[in-house]
Amino acid sequence: MTHHPHTTPHSKSIRLWGSKNGDTWVLSLILTLFLSGFFLIPWEQLFTTSVADRIMTAAPDYSKMWRENFATYFISITLEAAPYMILGAFLAALIETFLPPEIIPRLVKRFGFWGIPMVALLAPIFPICECGVVIIARRLFRKGLPLPHTLTYLLAAPIINPIVLFGTWIAFYQNITYPIMRGLGGFLVAVTIGLLFYRFSVRKALTDDAAREHLPAANPISIPIVESNASKPDENSGKRGIWNRIHQILFHVREDFLAMGIYFLFGVFIASCMKTFVPAEQLFELGAGTFTGPGVMMVAAFVLSLCSEADAFLAASFIEFDMFAHMAFLVYGPMLDIKLLLMYRVLFRPKFIGLFALAVTVGVALYITGLRLFMGALL
Repeated sequence: MTHHPHTTPHSKSIRLWGSKNGDTWVLSLILTLFLSGFFLIPWEQLFTTSVADRIMTAAPDYSKMWRENFATYFISITLEAAPYMILGAFLAALIETFLPPEIIPRLVKRFGFWGIPMVALLAPIFPICECGVVIIARRLFRKGLPLPHTLTYLLAAPIINPIVLFGTWIAFYQNITYPIMRGLGGFLVAVTIGLLFYRFSVRKALTDDAAREHLPAANPISIPIVESNASKPDENSGKRGIWNRIHQILFHVREDFLAMGIYFLFGVFIASCMKTFVPAEQLFELGAGTFTGPGVMMVAAFVLSLCSEADAFLAASFIEFDMFAHMAFLVYGPMLDIKLLLMYRVLFRPKFIGLFALAVTVGVALYITGLRLFMGALL
């Protein structure tokens, strides 16, 4: 391996955090300004009582406690999801360090067209929620996993997850129907989306950085193992000690966590704003219809941006909604929410993200409609 004197782990992270993904600086600045404004500006004194009353009609004392509510939501969502992001980064680092690059492409090529459903079925091997799935998918993509298979993994892994399905079973009073329908929905939608984008141009889908990492014509990425004058690896022997491996794993964890962290935090910020300023009663009023119920729950899943390993408990609390609306929430949320939409920017171009989001939305809606017709025929 060739070492470049000016390429260090530190400089690599700076490139990932800065020039290669310039929008991270914009998001960081916006997030900092908003949070500072939220807690430093005395907003209550800037509005008259009549204006405040019209805005805060749902809760008379809301103007005095909105900061506490926002902070509670922001901190709770972050603390709930951050460990899974770290776990995802750690699993991704293990993949990068120990998984031979040729295994996954060779396996997919061997199974051909059937490699897409196989990726969905193998997703439980890496049991991770959507908070960390983008990190793992990014690593698998860099290892050579094709675009449609990567999309399938992105959608299936957060749902076809033993922990998620077990939590769904517990949340809905040990009703086995809910985890079965959720797992089936995740599998069908994920495989359908993968097949839909089977012939899609990789260059049109990927960002420039992701394309250089993935396309065969690009130079392979060289991650430095140790860049220190005091201690350099023995290039002649080609052997890596245990400390060298640990250093490499920790470097990948830091790289991926920093690359994804700002997108995640900005998504949490938007979700916290929605939970703070939109009265929950409005969701229940809109959820009474056959089609509006699933639609409202899909919007709620998108906005709330919950972790798939905990979202079933919130879905079960919406007792005014029927089983199909619950299923729309449980299938759609792990596939597409605010934080995921922002985190997808690490891999995909904005136009492709819009097309991908539309396909996921239509796919989940069709699954819920088909499920309603099937259950209605049985009954």
